[in-house]
Amino acid sequence: MSERTKRQHVVPRFYLRHFTQPDGELWTHDCVTGTARKSTPEKTAYETNIYTPTGEDGARIDLIEDTLATIESQAAGVYPELLAFKPLDTIAKLDFAAFLATMFARSPAQLRQVAQTMGQMALWAGRHEMDRDFREKEALGEVSTVDRAIQKILHSNDMFTMDVDRRAGLLAFQQVEGLMNLMSQMNWSYEISENQQLVTSDNPVFWVKGGGPPDLPGYGFGLGNPYAVIPFPLSPGVILRLDWRRDGAWKRAKLERQRAKLANRYQAKHKERLLFFRDSDQGLCSLAMKHRTPVNQIDLGVPSPIIDVVRKLKGS
Repeated sequence: MSERTKRQHVVPRFYLRHFTQPDGELWTHDCVTGTARKSTPEKTAYETNIYTPTGEDGARIDLIEDTLATIESQAAGVYPELLAFKPLDTIAKLDFAAFLATMFARSPAQLRQVAQTMGQMALWAGRHEMDRDFREKEALGEVSTVDRAIQKILHSNDMFTMDVDRRAGLLAFQQVEGLMNLMSQMNWSYEISENQQLVTSDNPVFWVKGGGPPDLPGYGFGLGNPYAVIPFPLSPGVILRLDWRRDGAWKRAKLERQRAKLANRYQAKHKERLLFFRDSDQGLCSLAMKHRTPVNQIDLGVPSPIIDVVRKLKGS
């Protein structure tokens, strides 16, 4: 048996190799430390056992990591066709859509946000249970001063914080099949930048709104929205664009410098921590720091205490 992989990349190595210089290295900017370093894809964007939780028997569960490796292998075979601007057949398009969907689900940004959402749901359930107990005591005239103090704390979002194990975020992978099917139905085309290098990040798959009327208050903006656009960087000079337009499939469009800078701004804004680029560029470093606070694409619309996502809960 081969030794299991402990160093697991949040951004696949084969993907980052398309952003390297001839010497096989690229730049990684870390907005937490505020530094940029040059390294190989093998030595950046990884964590230990991020996708392999421990089962009840103490053994690592490698299902997600093994599945990601299979999907990456299929996508790597499709990549040369995309860089050659070839239309993909149905199977190849579905294979690459699976890769894009897992790139979305596996990102630290998604793991954090899904874990936070699970924490909010657990908190709401706990509040509901304790509220019921409080009302029962109140009906019996058995509410103590301590009960009232606990009730006040429980409903004050400023009086406590909550830690959530990041492994709860692995539920993000439940989105993959649905996203893959949607992405495979979208219109795919190419945008080519000749005068501005394009960057990628540790959260390179997201969707933005490409025109259309304002969204109604209280309504989310999902991938199924007719104005949703996924701008996925394939290399420092090419973006694979997914949208719902009825024409333009597999066509090539020139990406003007300002539009290319906008694409980089989207990557900087949606990253969790890391921005990757081929050539050293202080402007890109400044852009990364300008958008150093991670965005939240998941908003349940209900205020809650601060929920910190941690790699391991205390005492576990």
